[in-house]
Amino acid sequence: MARCLVVDDDELGRELIAHYLEEVAECDMAENGLEAVEKFRDAFEGGIPYDLIILDIVMPEMDGHTAAKEIRLIEKGWGVTANEGVTILVLSSLHTPQDVIQSYISARSAAHLVKPVQPEKLLNVLSQLGINSQQK
Repeated sequence: MARCLVVDDDELGRELIAHYLEEVAECDMAENGLEAVEKFRDAFEGGIPYDLIILDIVMPEMDGHTAAKEIRLIEKGWGVTANEGVTILVLSSLHTPQDVIQSYISARSAAHLVKPVQPEKLLNVLSQLGINSQQK
């Protein structure tokens, strides 16, 4: 199964995403960007890196854009190239064209889904990204 980090300041939102993914991923959770960066670093250094990060943008303490930039800097420091980095899927209530473009640029995200996300749509996007229950 894929390893996923679900990052959202809304506890119910995190739990719903984890529930939607229970057939395809083992999910850890973080409630803000600071916690996400710490968990990402710990998982990578522990030899059990995440395959996927589902990242909200608007959060207290550290927003999703900043967290994604920090994660990409950590990867760069470890010699991980852009095409080898963790897959980031942005999940946000922000959905103007500018918001979507910003998430692709700042997070180098693979996809942007608008809240509330339907489970079928989320699973379809993950399948398109090659993340499924067969991944280790």
